[in-house]
Amino acid sequence: MIAPAKNLLARIQGKRGVSPGQDSLRTIAVCAAQIPFFKGGAEAHAGGLVRELAKRQFEAELISIPYKWYPHDRLLKSIEVWRMIDLTESNGKKIDMIITTKFPTYFAEHPRKVLWLFHQYRQLYDLFDSPYSDFDISRAEHRKLRDRLVAMDTQVLKTYKRIYANSKNTAARLKKYNGIEATPLYHPPQLAGRYYNGENRGYILSVGRLDRLKRVDLLVKCLAHADRHL
Repeated sequence: MIAPAKNLLARIQGKRGVSPGQDSLRTIAVCAAQIPFFKGGAEAHAGGLVRELAKRQFEAELISIPYKWYPHDRLLKSIEVWRMIDLTESNGKKIDMIITTKFPTYFAEHPRKVLWLFHQYRQLYDLFDSPYSDFDISRAEHRKLRDRLVAMDTQVLKTYKRIYANSKNTAARLKKYNGIEATPLYHPPQLAGRYYNGENRGYILSVGRLDRLKRVDLLVKCLAHADRHL
């Protein structure tokens, strides 16, 4: 694993060199929001975290719940789903810690919780009233929902003692919109250790979903102005 994420458990415990048997930390639930039949970077990130925890002799489990953001009232219902779940134990087995990741998982309640923020519901944040959002700033009900969700986010995130963000950009958005500090903690790529530097063969590799939000179309348009040997 790359350096920033190598000592993740030491970071979330606030101390280094702590073994699974110490400080009564053994079972960890990683919370993820699922969109059935669709997988992307967030899913790979959460799954990778579970694998890395298991390698370090922690009992790690992925807790994944499907959610919908449409129609708009589903957003608040999704929050309630995570609030209602009891993640303190499972079939009599104590869950020592939960690691939440993105909206709406961080509404889950637990006496020992850590947030590694992948992203919030960006359509009501930096993407609000943009081509990448189905919310219109001219509509009062959309502004009201935005204000309510931002307030709910801020309230629940203030209950976390430790918050990490998967990038400096994510941390900056959290500070800008919610006034909350987060420590950037980059995760390793899924194939860490298998990459190598070779000769430049004059091509561009773009890895990601063909999704409008990923703005792959900008890359395609730029090729018209690129060197013809590319």
